[in-house]
Amino acid sequence: VIATMATTESVSIRIHDDGAGMTPEVQKRIFDPFYTTRLGQGGSGLGLHITFNLVTGILGGRIEVQSEPEHGSCFTITLPLIAPERALPNSEGAS
Repeated sequence: VIATMATTESVSIRIHDDGAGMTPEVQKRIFDPFYTTRLGQGGSGLGLHITFNLVTGILGGRIEVQSEPEHGSCFTITLPLIAPERALPNSEGAS
């Protein structure tokens, strides 16, 4: 894991492994909910979907993947140093 200042307003976190890697077809779907290459082996296909939603939604960043079969994968997460402000839930009608 490597973290660096991407800009004066954001940080970049790189996570690299030397695992099996992914084909371009798999890479296109890895952030889809319930997509798994391990069906029946305990994987729900939600891990990267949840990660994507947290990074791009709540934290206001982006996540990218570079991978090649038999050469591992590298995920790069870029986050602003200050997360965006979120609107509070509407409290109309509350007593």
